[in-house]
Amino acid sequence: MSSIAAAQTEKKKFGISASGLKYIVIFAMLCDHIAYLFLPSESMLYGVMRCFGRTTAPVMCFFISEGFHYTHNLKKYFLRLGVFAFISHFAFRYAFGKGIFSIGVESFIATLFFSLLSVYIYNTEKVKTAFKFPLIILMLFFADFCDWGADAVLFTLAFELARGKRENQLIAYGSVAIIRRLFPLFRIAVKTPDAMQYEWYKFGVLIPIVLIMLYNGEKGGSKHTKWVFYIFYPAHLFVLGYIHRKYFQ
Repeated sequence: MSSIAAAQTEKKKFGISASGLKYIVIFAMLCDHIAYLFLPSESMLYGVMRCFGRTTAPVMCFFISEGFHYTHNLKKYFLRLGVFAFISHFAFRYAFGKGIFSIGVESFIATLFFSLLSVYIYNTEKVKTAFKFPLIILMLFFADFCDWGADAVLFTLAFELARGKRENQLIAYGSVAIIRRLFPLFRIAVKTPDAMQYEWYKFGVLIPIVLIMLYNGEKGGSKHTKWVFYIFYPAHLFVLGYIHRKYFQ
């Protein structure tokens, strides 16, 4: 291999692979949920862990956009999300709701399902242009009954619409994150300055900009890595929910 080719290979490998990013956000999600369930909201550790936890949803939304274009079987992708959204409903309600069979806010996997469906609607030629916008609005409506709500769908669409240049994707995402997540925080802070000491962790939505900037475009891991997030999500919620209900209630 020539020195130029070696340098190009080395340059290509610099950064974080998709698998590496997913492991980072899985750890971030775990930190976020531990803080939410077990730590006092006024503590600094709570704020730090939840700030780090803000990275999970945006990065996974980024991979929904990426996955739509790189998956070998879109039907299986939808099926995988649908199955784990169903399983995660019980885990999410067990950890954060009134019980495993309670009804309420749905899990983040359900949000990802509506995000993928929105990307599909935007790209497919099977849906007439006149129906695309109303259908995407419908997806936003349904997503608002799930964790992270319509914001996650908007994050995904921001990545999708600016797809082709990473810098544009990050600008698009950053704009949506600031408008949807930080502007409301500023409005609250103006009326109630003390609120900022409890809500500052929400600035963590800006961390994904750095992480996605470091993404090197490589898959990494093995063919089984894609299952890690889907399996870990309901599994850790069942475990944390059990610990919380047995020892902290």
